[in-house]
Amino acid sequence: MIPVYLQELKAEPQQIGLVLGMGELALTLLYLPVGWVADRLRHKPLMLGGWIAGLIGVLGMAGATDWRTFAPGLTLYLMSGYCLPIIHAYVARLAGPIPLEQAFPLLSAGYALGGLLTPALGGWLAQHWGMRRVLLISAGLFLLSTLTALFLPMDPPPERPRHRSARELWQGIPWPFGLALLALFTIGQVGLALLPNFLQQAGGWTKAHLGLFASLQALGIILIGPVLGRWDQGRTRPLGLLSAWGLGWTALLLLLVGFRYLPLVMGAMTLLGSVYAGYSLAAARILRLAPPEARATSSALVHTARSLALTLGAPIAGFLFALQPAYPLQVAWLLLPLAIGLAFWAGALDRKPEVLSSGQEKVNGVTSIRMALRENGGIVAEHGLEEDMHGL
Repeated sequence: MIPVYLQELKAEPQQIGLVLGMGELALTLLYLPVGWVADRLRHKPLMLGGWIAGLIGVLGMAGATDWRTFAPGLTLYLMSGYCLPIIHAYVARLAGPIPLEQAFPLLSAGYALGGLLTPALGGWLAQHWGMRRVLLISAGLFLLSTLTALFLPMDPPPERPRHRSARELWQGIPWPFGLALLALFTIGQVGLALLPNFLQQAGGWTKAHLGLFASLQALGIILIGPVLGRWDQGRTRPLGLLSAWGLGWTALLLLLVGFRYLPLVMGAMTLLGSVYAGYSLAAARILRLAPPEARATSSALVHTARSLALTLGAPIAGFLFALQPAYPLQVAWLLLPLAIGLAFWAGALDRKPEVLSSGQEKVNGVTSIRMALRENGGIVAEHGLEEDMHGL
């Protein structure tokens, strides 16, 4: 809904891409430094900082009167997503014996479950009440989430191995896989960044429809993500991750040929949920490739790739959209198979899965992600800053 609201605030397609790209660029510059720090400090205080910054950003967006005054609040909201790789590292320490390929899709599914009805409700409210009131309601819910996050257990300070230098740790980060993800995510964002605008202008769908489509994306995350996670578990190649993007490629094709037909659009938007589940599978895969003492930094590499992808992809999408609304989807559909093949090659494990198995540590006696999510009300999954921004 954010791109559509920016359009209502008199922003042109290129300006929409610029505003989205500006916030993502600021976030991109934060990820790796914060991840590096998080590998050396407790995770919970850094996570709470993200919640607070996000709340302030939502309030800033609610008070905006045009797209220029909307931009600072959106930028701060996006920058608050710096805590997402820290959340992944935090949850990895709670996972116990559960494979990350199951734990991370469960995390995404927990967030998506909360977003199953709210996008459709938000679209209906935006249609009848306006986006400003929707943002104010969101700020109230964000405040409740922030207060609940205070009750998360404090994690112990991480132990840094003394026998490895900072240079050795830096070299242990899987940079080739990160670059492959950057290519994959950028091409994906070319097709997805202005998808709501395409559906509204070319298909004639209303805000209420856009909210429904976002709910279907959440349903796709819930239904498809855990299945694809099992496909990745214990495999040398990231089969589940690549299948997620293959389903996304199919969804783009359905949207190109059937954007005026409700059943086809609904089916395509459900399949697009696999793309957002694929982001969590990418985070799980990179933690398999990385040394345990660089988990937060390696997770930050995935989020850096995703954020930089929107920084690059959104302006490209805006330029193509100005030429022809269908061009962003067409370009993404043509290039995605190449990027999928690159990620499939770069994401191969060169060590035995059991050696790379993470989540063996225990935090406050918690050895199961299910126990952790149940005891804390699933609030880790509720943060969902990034997924919320990149959905409709």
